[in-house]
Amino acid sequence: MQNGDIHILRISDYKQQKNDKGTLNHSTTLEQAILDAMSEAVFLIDLDNKILQCNKSTVKFLGKSKKDEIIGQTYWELLHGTSSPVEGCPFMSMCESGQRETLIYNVMGREMEISADPFFDEEGKIMGAVHIITDITDQKQMEDQIKGLEEKYRTIVNSLSDPIHVVDKNLKITFLNPAMTNWLAKLNISPNIVGKTIFEAFPFLVYEKVFSEYEKVFQSKTRLTSSGKSVIENKIIFTELIKIPIIHEGCVNQVITVLRDITEQINISNKFETVIENLIDMIAILDFKGEFLYVSPQVYNITGFTQEEIIGKNGFTFIHPNDLDKVLKTMARLLKERKRVSLEYRTLNKEGNYIIISASGRIAKIDGEEKIIMAIRDISKRKISEQKLRESEEKFRNITDQSLMGIGILQDGVFRYFNKQFEEIIGFSREEINGWSSGEFLEAIHPDDRNFVREQARKKQQGAEDALTQYQFRGINQDGKTKWREIYSKSIKYNNKLADLIAVIDINEKKIAEEKLIQSEDNFRTIAEQALMGILIMQNDKVEYVNSTVLQIFEYSFEEVKNWSMKDLINIIHPDDLKLLRKSRQELQTNSSNITTYYSFRAFTKSSKIRWIDQFSKMIVYKGRRAELITIMDITDKKVVEQELIKLSTIKSELLRRTSHELKTPLVSIKGFSNLLLELYSDKLDDYVLNTIGEIKQGCIRLEDLIRDILKSAELDSESVQLKKTSEDLSFLIRVCVNELKGFIKLR
Repeated sequence: MQNGDIHILRISDYKQQKNDKGTLNHSTTLEQAILDAMSEAVFLIDLDNKILQCNKSTVKFLGKSKKDEIIGQTYWELLHGTSSPVEGCPFMSMCESGQRETLIYNVMGREMEISADPFFDEEGKIMGAVHIITDITDQKQMEDQIKGLEEKYRTIVNSLSDPIHVVDKNLKITFLNPAMTNWLAKLNISPNIVGKTIFEAFPFLVYEKVFSEYEKVFQSKTRLTSSGKSVIENKIIFTELIKIPIIHEGCVNQVITVLRDITEQINISNKFETVIENLIDMIAILDFKGEFLYVSPQVYNITGFTQEEIIGKNGFTFIHPNDLDKVLKTMARLLKERKRVSLEYRTLNKEGNYIIISASGRIAKIDGEEKIIMAIRDISKRKISEQKLRESEEKFRNITDQSLMGIGILQDGVFRYFNKQFEEIIGFSREEINGWSSGEFLEAIHPDDRNFVREQARKKQQGAEDALTQYQFRGINQDGKTKWREIYSKSIKYNNKLADLIAVIDINEKKIAEEKLIQSEDNFRTIAEQALMGILIMQNDKVEYVNSTVLQIFEYSFEEVKNWSMKDLINIIHPDDLKLLRKSRQELQTNSSNITTYYSFRAFTKSSKIRWIDQFSKMIVYKGRRAELITIMDITDKKVVEQELIKLSTIKSELLRRTSHELKTPLVSIKGFSNLLLELYSDKLDDYVLNTIGEIKQGCIRLEDLIRDILKSAELDSESVQLKKTSEDLSFLIRVCVNELKGFIKLR
């Protein structure tokens, strides 16, 4: 509406309306014809849940023979066979939310999208809903990309007698007909308005607009048609006014005003246009020559052409040459049999490319003339999806046939597909598996695992979110042997139904190895707990195992160390030893050879005592991953003894040095005097004395050698001393010893 004028857009504008009285009938006929051309079931319901209007697709969908069997019925009784709304009913949800609501519902094995679109009165109150039921099974199968139709549709046709009133040159009302009186009463306006000006009777009118319209009629002496919108008692009323001059003696003395309340028509038209504009399908009206008389706005979304670019063009010029013959034959069949036809063909879009469309059409009478009404849908993406689906299925079969895993698809309790490896793993032939009835596959499951596997298979086939995607179970082969198997599964759509996609592997040998490993670990723990040495396993810088000896050494409990990391271990190591320890550990982890490293260090106990630790480390495989096996011994007592021995050794060396020094001083004097006697008085002494002095001298020499050896022994603590082994004549050593003892022998 602009400046008080109403502009009503109808899809029937392609043909000029011939007279005012025929406007509503023409519009209603066209609208109903278009609705009947739709493949979707479309019907209107009021707030009492009663069906007010429907199209032919609704009649067919509900299995009825005519509309009279549907009109006035409660929609959920017809649609769902229930006495109350089903759970998630879009109409009930719409009543609460005040906006479009949809529900995906399974009807007779088909996926249906049921939408409920509200339409409102001028006060914004919900008057009812347009229900559209669309079969979206194909879209759901191929791409899940085409959304369900959400439509708005409600048609209300009320035919009222036209209210009429007459005004004079002063715009005073001089006459009312009964229809005008009834119309005023309906709006709670007093009918006692004769003698009043129209502005006194209708104060809600826009003075300038209405005055200028009447002035134009009085002056031009011609009929004037206009539209208006007024707010009466908080309601918006649309009216169509025809002002007809009454000419007397060449002058206009009075004007007859024919008033039509088109509020409902405006609402119907708006809602109908909303339905058309929100359809995914394009609606087209053609004549029998194939010329487009009307196309809905969806033509742009599908082809890229605007409505103006298509209307008036011949549809055959857009069709792919290879599909033209098929389309012509289908159209000929339509004209001959007068039944709805459907076909798929390629048509040109604005970019010059061909797209694949699905068209459904029938013949309908519009304004007494037969036309072809078509619903057209772009299925290019669906066709691409179908091709991709075929390619995917082929790839799936090629991959599964080469897979080392057993692949199967379980649906409705039977295997719809399985590969060769699946047969080998479960131990049954293809013929036997194909012969299983629903649920019979459970006979190949160990009795103790049967209920669990049954429940998981049920959840997967129903698409439950809490189903496990991986689990292990025991299977029974045809020969009665029990073997462990592992399943990886997920819910999928197979042939438009939920199914369980299964990948199964034989883990019997793995299970046996795991049991042996568990037994080995138990043995290890038993030995480790009895060991006098501390045993620690580090993996990813986390403590994975620690025995009781380690806990005793460091005065901690298991609860205190079970979550320790390498950082916690570093905290108990003496700072002076930390650098060496880090270096040794780095060499251990980077060395590819399987070597054992050894190092000693100091560590703090929980009570801050210092302990000397001998550590042996080696890289091992623990639970399938690299880990560090650490063996430790508390050598604190040993270190104390070593320190004492070092002290004793130091004292010994000092004692030897001092003793040697004290012996060497008098020995030098004895040796010097012996030499003096031999050199100065040898001629005055007899042979016996000389021999005795000579023995004293030799004894001094031997004693010097002994002292020298004692001093050398004191140096044995030094790392520079090396012992040299030599061969000696034992008899010679005995004679030397006897000769040295002669002096003592003579004294005795």
